[in-house]
Amino acid sequence: MRSTLRLALVCLITWLSSSGSIQAELKAGAAKISIAPPFPTQMGGFHDRVKNFEGVHDELLARALVLDNGGTQLVFIGSDLMAIDAELVRLAREAITQATKIPAAQILISCTHNHSAPSYYQKSKPGEDDVEPSLKKFLAKQFSTVAIEAHQNLAPAKIGFGAGSLIGATRNRQQRNDLIDPQVGVLRVESTEGRKTIATLFNFTGHPVIVGSTNMLLTGEYPGAASRAVENLLGGVAIFTQGACGDITVNRSGDPFMEIERFGRTVAGEVIKVSGLIQCADDVSLKYASQTLKLPALSMPDLDTAKQALAQGQAALDAAKAKPASTTLIQILEDKLRVQSMAVLRAEAIAADPTKKETELTAEVQVLQVGSVIYAAIPGEIFVEYALELRQRVKQETGNSFCLIGYANGYLGYIVTPRAMETGGYEASITRLQPLGGRALTEAAMELVQQLNLR
Repeated sequence: MRSTLRLALVCLITWLSSSGSIQAELKAGAAKISIAPPFPTQMGGFHDRVKNFEGVHDELLARALVLDNGGTQLVFIGSDLMAIDAELVRLAREAITQATKIPAAQILISCTHNHSAPSYYQKSKPGEDDVEPSLKKFLAKQFSTVAIEAHQNLAPAKIGFGAGSLIGATRNRQQRNDLIDPQVGVLRVESTEGRKTIATLFNFTGHPVIVGSTNMLLTGEYPGAASRAVENLLGGVAIFTQGACGDITVNRSGDPFMEIERFGRTVAGEVIKVSGLIQCADDVSLKYASQTLKLPALSMPDLDTAKQALAQGQAALDAAKAKPASTTLIQILEDKLRVQSMAVLRAEAIAADPTKKETELTAEVQVLQVGSVIYAAIPGEIFVEYALELRQRVKQETGNSFCLIGYANGYLGYIVTPRAMETGGYEASITRLQPLGGRALTEAAMELVQQLNLR
């Protein structure tokens, strides 16, 4: 009798589990916190800006979203910074994991690439940066605090994703054309009753460089303005994630501080429109995968070879101007000359200190899935072609929507295409990766997406 009862109980539990009747309640929590440092520090974003910031124009924030479906928890952190390195991410993740038990692979930390933010790489003299330990410690503390608070705020929730488009807002500064990513991806997180907004996680692609190097006031730039506008109208916490904006800048004119508000509201308008059309559900799957890669660094010529190439490049440019050649050809030669000039500076630095020669770079690629949308986190300024390709491949192979989040979990600098290495320009002149580095990151992301699709 007992064995029969035990068998029946096992069968009942098995049936309930396989039928999905045992369904954990989806929960979400969000929070935000100031990251304006309470002590003097330099601003990042421009090489010619070496003084400490002089005040705060508008608040810098870190914002966090935690999702929990009973089996998996995911954390998204966005911040109004220019870049975050792997060490800062490690410190923040360790504190978050200790407090919440959420593993590091399920925590995504990113920034908007705001060029009017503090930098923990302080310029001690031209060409040399020193880590500012006080700022890094402060930021790690703020990141962990906001994530822990969001975790404490977990409440029953529903989630849905939608995508809008902004045409004419951005341009490709490297190719000087309209090869852009116009998508505005919106993840709406709302309470189970009354559609009250808990959080809006949105993704857009465009360099936040409206305010230039002469500005000495901290500001969230247009991503900060966009987040404020979304929060003011929809409520909750609005988290801006930056796309593949390595070669994408925004179209602007007029007073910079007025422009960041105008452009921010333009992005926010599309976010708000899309959010209003999203139908949310409470049975959302949460998945994650990550991989750490070792990528070969860009090979640098010796000093004599670099100087010879620079001399040849200058001669070619002078000859083209003397003809005169077409404006397009002169522009191409000027772009190549910039790469050659930077190669000389790097070769000089390595000749003076051989330890500065890089052989490989470490990169974490992370993929998080929330229902019908997949996010791929890349640690740097990847070019837009890679994001457009990934979105198409993800859609073809899985049927899911896709957003690339750049400047996440570390920073490799510019991740350019092989074409850009040939044509030259600012981005190619300072990239640290071999020309196929972007391809390696793209394929790693797709492998992780395929792993998620098998689960």
